Amino acid sequence: MKRILLVDDELPLLELLSHRLKSWGYEVLTAANGEEGLRVAETERPDLVLLDIRMPRMNGREMCARLRARRDSSQLPVIFLTALGMPEQIEEAFLAGPDDYIVKPFKSAELKERIQNCLMAKA
Repeated sequence: MKRILLVDDELPLLELLSHRLKSWGYEVLTAANGEEGLRVAETERPDLVLLDIRMPRMNGREMCARLRARRDSSQLPVIFLTALGMPEQIEEAFLAGPDDYIVKPFKSAELKERIQNCLMAKA
C-alpha cells in the first residue's frame, strides 16, 4: 500500500482529503505545517507528498526545497495543492522543485489521476 503524506494547516481539509485518500486505498500520514511535515517525511518515508504552500512555521516551498536537497528524499514525488493560482505564483512555486501543482478548489478525479501519474513516473 502506497503512503501519502498530506501537509496542510486547514484541519477540515486535512480530514476530508485524508478520508478520500484512504478510500482510494492509500495509507495517509498527516502534518499541519512544513516543519512537522519534514519530520514525518524523514521518519516515515512516504511514497508521495501532497503539500499546501501557505502554512505557518515553514511554508510548502521551503519544505519541498529541503526535501529536494536531501539525497534520501530528492526523488520523492511532491504535488503542491494550493489556492495560489496566479501564473507568477505557480512559476515561483515550481522553483522549489515539485512534480505537479493543483489549484484549490479541485476535482477529486483530477487529484486521483495526478497522484497516480506521479507515483507511476517515480516507480
